[in-house]
Amino acid sequence: MNAQRSTSSPWRGSAGRLCGALLFAAAAGALLAASCRAEGLDGHFEVRSGDLDLRDGVYHLNAHIDLPVGDAVKRGLAEGVPLTLELDLDLERVRQLLPNSRVAQLTQRYRLQYNAVSARYILRNENSGQQESLGTVEAALELLSEVRDLPVLDKSLLPPGRRYEASVRAKVDYGSVPFSLRVLMFWVNEWHRDSDWYTWTLQP
Repeated sequence: MNAQRSTSSPWRGSAGRLCGALLFAAAAGALLAASCRAEGLDGHFEVRSGDLDLRDGVYHLNAHIDLPVGDAVKRGLAEGVPLTLELDLDLERVRQLLPNSRVAQLTQRYRLQYNAVSARYILRNENSGQQESLGTVEAALELLSEVRDLPVLDKSLLPPGRRYEASVRAKVDYGSVPFSLRVLMFWVNEWHRDSDWYTWTLQP
């Protein structure tokens, strides 16, 4: 009497187990990445206020920004991972029957990074080269979120008697490091975010 031959292959069970393990690992990695992103992007990111103050013939920008910085980002900063903030200013003349005309457009860039030698957080104005040295990450982030008395525009560019709209937007980058450091800091979750525009009316 001939024994019935099994139609199942020993490789089929192994392949199924391997496929299941791979799917589990992919799902776990996705959850871990989502967790890192959620922690890193903790909180609102928006320009809360903005204005242009005229002094000595020059308009100075003041702006308050809510930064989305959680504990994961603070730990990364302490390890030397940089945080970059860009502030875009757009100024347009308001016209009734025609599209608004652009008067000025500029970008201000800041970079925050920890210096292990001095054990200080260095906030650098990338446009002017000016630097501030802070002792704690909280103090550095507070200074970064408050833009004060930034000269941006000459008074002559805004003739009186006309109406203008000024808009400010912030962009934040975290974890942008050279490849050599990326190998050492494989755990860093790089991300980028843009805020909405904050707009107000200006009439000299």
